[in-house]
Amino acid sequence: MEFTKIFFFFLLIKTIIVSINANCNISGFLQVNDTITVFGSGFGSDQNGIVFKINSTSYSKTNLRFDVEDTQVSFVMSKYGVYNGMLGATLIPSGETCEYGNMEITPMLISATPEFVGFGTFYTSIGKIKGHHFDASGTGAEILMDGNVLTNCNETIENSALVGYHCEIPPGYGNFNMSVRVANKISNILTLWYRAPKVNGIGPVFYHSSDTVTIHGIDFQEGGTDKTIVTIDGAESEVIFSNSSMIYVKHDNTLKPVNSNGFEVQITVGGQKAELLNNSYLTYLTYFVYDQSDGQNGTYKIDLFFPNWNYTDFFLNNISVKSSCQLTQIPGFEDQRLTVRLICDFPPSIKSGDAYFTDTVSRFDFVILLSPFISEPSNQQINGIPSEGGEISLHGKHFHTTMFDGSSNNLVVNYNGKNYTNYNLVNSTFMTFNIPAGFGNNNYLFISSNINSTPIFTVSYLSPQITIDSIIQNDQSLVIKGSNFNIISKMTIKLSNIDISSSCSGNSTDITCGPTLPIGVTSGELTMESSGYTSTSFNVYLTPVITSIYPKSFDTVQSETLTITGVYFESIDPISQKSNNLQVLVDNNLKSSNYINSTSITTTILPGIGSNHQIKISVNQIKFSNMETFTYYPPTISNFIQSNNLFNIIGNYFGINSEDNIVYYNNILIDSQVISTNTLQFTLLDNYSNGELYIQVGDQKSNNISTFLTPIITSISKKPYVDGSSIITINGKYFSNLNYKTQQSIPTIFEFTLDNDPSNPILLSCNYLDPISYSCKFTTVGYGKANLIAIKTDSSISFKSNSFIVSYQEPKIIQSTSLFYQVPGLINITVESYSPNNLQIFVSDSECTNPIVLLNKQIQCNYKADVPPNPNGKSLNITVISNQMVGINEVFYYNKRYECPNNCSNHGICNFINGQCQCSKDWQSIDCSQEKQLPLPEPIINDNGETILSGNNNINFTVSITYLREIDFNDQTVKVLSLKDIKWNNRTQIGNNESYFNGTFENDPVQVELGVTYYKDEESIDFAGDTILIPSNSMKYIILISNWNFSSSTNNLQVIYNSQTTAYYDDGCNIIWANSSSDVNQGSKVSESVTWFQLVSGNSAMDAKFSRRMFVDERVRMASVSILNSNDPLYSLANQSDSYNKLIAITTPYFKSNVKLDPSFSLLIQPSTSTSECNKNKWKVPVIAVLCSVGGAAIIATIAGVIYKNKKNKKLKSKLVLKLKNLNND
Repeated sequence: MEFTKIFFFFLLIKTIIVSINANCNISGFLQVNDTITVFGSGFGSDQNGIVFKINSTSYSKTNLRFDVEDTQVSFVMSKYGVYNGMLGATLIPSGETCEYGNMEITPMLISATPEFVGFGTFYTSIGKIKGHHFDASGTGAEILMDGNVLTNCNETIENSALVGYHCEIPPGYGNFNMSVRVANKISNILTLWYRAPKVNGIGPVFYHSSDTVTIHGIDFQEGGTDKTIVTIDGAESEVIFSNSSMIYVKHDNTLKPVNSNGFEVQITVGGQKAELLNNSYLTYLTYFVYDQSDGQNGTYKIDLFFPNWNYTDFFLNNISVKSSCQLTQIPGFEDQRLTVRLICDFPPSIKSGDAYFTDTVSRFDFVILLSPFISEPSNQQINGIPSEGGEISLHGKHFHTTMFDGSSNNLVVNYNGKNYTNYNLVNSTFMTFNIPAGFGNNNYLFISSNINSTPIFTVSYLSPQITIDSIIQNDQSLVIKGSNFNIISKMTIKLSNIDISSSCSGNSTDITCGPTLPIGVTSGELTMESSGYTSTSFNVYLTPVITSIYPKSFDTVQSETLTITGVYFESIDPISQKSNNLQVLVDNNLKSSNYINSTSITTTILPGIGSNHQIKISVNQIKFSNMETFTYYPPTISNFIQSNNLFNIIGNYFGINSEDNIVYYNNILIDSQVISTNTLQFTLLDNYSNGELYIQVGDQKSNNISTFLTPIITSISKKPYVDGSSIITINGKYFSNLNYKTQQSIPTIFEFTLDNDPSNPILLSCNYLDPISYSCKFTTVGYGKANLIAIKTDSSISFKSNSFIVSYQEPKIIQSTSLFYQVPGLINITVESYSPNNLQIFVSDSECTNPIVLLNKQIQCNYKADVPPNPNGKSLNITVISNQMVGINEVFYYNKRYECPNNCSNHGICNFINGQCQCSKDWQSIDCSQEKQLPLPEPIINDNGETILSGNNNINFTVSITYLREIDFNDQTVKVLSLKDIKWNNRTQIGNNESYFNGTFENDPVQVELGVTYYKDEESIDFAGDTILIPSNSMKYIILISNWNFSSSTNNLQVIYNSQTTAYYDDGCNIIWANSSSDVNQGSKVSESVTWFQLVSGNSAMDAKFSRRMFVDERVRMASVSILNSNDPLYSLANQSDSYNKLIAITTPYFKSNVKLDPSFSLLIQPSTSTSECNKNKWKVPVIAVLCSVGGAAIIATIAGVIYKNKKNKKLKSKLVLKLKNLNND
């Protein structure tokens, strides 16, 4: 009852709100660009309460802006796709509408631009007109130019909308107006301009002449002059002619230019002022200086074009200098009206600077650069300067240190090629200068500036006084530095009283004596004499100089004597008469030496390596001679000898230490050791190829020598079978088929010679695998032993390998069928590599008589079954003798009687040898208890070697090897490898029914190989002598585990399979939990091995079968298969919350090489167990929940379909009933 009151109150409030928003009315609208403002009443202020519409285009919610509550609303129209039509509004939620009437939208012109550069003045242009609402009428728009419709226009469509037009714009000048008309509405107006005229140049006129002015440019008036106005210095001129690129204007010669640059010109065409690109002045031809230079005796020469001397003044640095110039005729130019030459003698004080000629209307500016000029001494000779130098006076003009613009003028006095600035400048016409110390008569002097130089003056000195400042030895020469050295040819120079003048040359301050000094010169006193003057004495201590050494090359392994030849090897100091400590240094290390005389010393060079060793002589560890270099002989290789994988390099000049010799084989560094002074030895890896070899000893490289490696056969992958059916890998060294140096292929052949037929070598058919192996077909039928050699040919030279002894494979016994003990009969033995002739078969020591060769490598014989079984559980030996070759293997077991499960349910035949049922046609399962159902999909093998078998109702079974676990004799775990960590190196699909996997683990040598075969139809197979019946639609595994490193020979390996399915199945009536069964209890300690195992989920079942036998190192052993206890720690790694797992361990004994296992898996469908009775228990309940809240009421209706499922859902049902009761009470 309370709920009904609340509901009616809610309806009443809603009705009141709706009636308040009634009486919508539109009285008008206003468009401003894209914005529409609607005027009226009843609009409210809620964006969600009203929708406006123009024709069919609506605007609501966030598009609306309430300018004045209830009476004025604005919104922005879409730019395109809005059409003229009814303007209206609709109130929400009442649905009441109001209309204004037909509305015409005013178009909006955004832009009008030329397609290219500007609108053309003498050609038609394309204009791009863009805007909004051009499509408002639905029929397009008209483009108006100065109010007239443009007829040649094309629509511009973007994203299916009309956004503008491309129109042809006729040529014209000035500006024009552009607008758009849509129906009766005209847009805003844009004022546009044609391209503005541009002036490129204005032709000049002669001064004081009447002429026509030519103006060049673009976009001038074509075919008329009415829109063209030209002013010259502000006065309008007469336009005679105009076209698009040229205007002719009459020039008034009575006018004078306002600006000295010329007449200022302005041009307008159609009201647009022309752009003057270069110069806005009309120039006239006037003075032009085309040549100027220094004249004679300090004058200056100027040559002019177009002179008007009577009306001209001449200024230099703003000083009138016209009076300093004389007008003369230019030779060859008699007409002074065109050219004239001025010779100007400017005042001495005037500087270089800016000059110009000016007349009544203009001027010509240029620059005059004045050179300094010396007028005294006029005899151009200055005599008698003291040798220590002296001051002289220089008179002339234009001695300026600054230029006209204030910048520095580099005024210098050049004396004997050296610039001096230490002069005393009195004024622009007088300076003094100090002549530096010197001698002789051929000294020269002149003044130079930035502009030019004066003539040269000669200066002479008085006779000099000789002074020695220093003497420097440079090899066998001396450099004497000092002053006042006279002419060398007139000087006498002595060292240790020996005249050395004939070897000397130089100048007044530097004399060089050499390149060698006379014989006999030693350290001592040096003197110089000239014209009666004698220098002071100077003691010279000569440094030893090495001129040669012999020999320059040395042996690397034995000591040799080196003779040093040179000069100044002074054991006694000639000046002080004291002994000198002469020492020899080799690479800066002191060496013992033997002093012979002042020109010869010997020393011993020890064994070493490398080039560029330095030798020098020191005197008292103070003075050091020049350095000479010697080298050790570079290594040479004369021979290369191979002995198996040891190689000797024969040659000369190897280092005495192994680390001195770096061997490069095919550019790869190889470690070597010294065997003797001329022999190095090294080894090569097996995969090296023919190529080249060299040695690096120190920084010296030997010659390169070609190398040819003799192949070496080290092993074969297996013995060849006597029937010639083998493909064998031959392993060895240096089988590479490519020469590294020549990059040519190297053929290798293999010859095979039987011991019993040595005169008939057989060439094998082989394929190159890699540098250390070939794959060869052994097709020769034989027995006993044979010799195998490899022959490699490179550069027409053949190299034969060692002779490798090959033994044919003795008979290889794989497996055997069985008999019951003491029940004689026939057995079939699978044997490889035997000859059918002279066969003998033994089981242990009992002969198996009358052997007969069958198909598939089988031999059948009659065995008395009289040898007792092995008490240790191992198989009995079978011996096969063929052509005196004996093969033995442990493969024979006696049969045991095994009962079949449930006696095959009377629907099959029991095989008591293996305890397996062979079911009748319409029955299946381990015990033949299930009727065959519809065929199931083929099992799937994924990329990890897992088998997925698909059953009914999306139930899948996954079978996979999950772990390899080593256990000790106490069943304690030693090591576990997870198959999640395996790297499958090879995944191969073999046909439609077989897959092969080969994988390894990181950091473990074990290798796992899986062969998985699909059997569509039922088939019996023989594994290790055990016959197994494979059901139809089954997967059979062959598992090969190799290279397992056992920690102890007493340990075992477990190969652990995980069989996984869904933990339970809900058939709509019952929860059916997955379960399993087998012929041996889970975790049983009984020695009996599991031979079958069944995993059931829903009405699907997976059967697994296991052979009672396995191959261990190719011997047949009894298998040990068990189901792991549920408390095994591996279950914690395998279990998942929604899965059922069973771990099955196939336990193998210790093995050295490999173990081979053989499980198989199949799937069957069991009959459904659901009943029609349980389907009646399904029920559905609709639920309505009413929830109350403060200030109002909300009704939430929920319909829940709940399926009752037996006992599992009783608790859920109770909760639902309780909830319904609570809702009813509320």
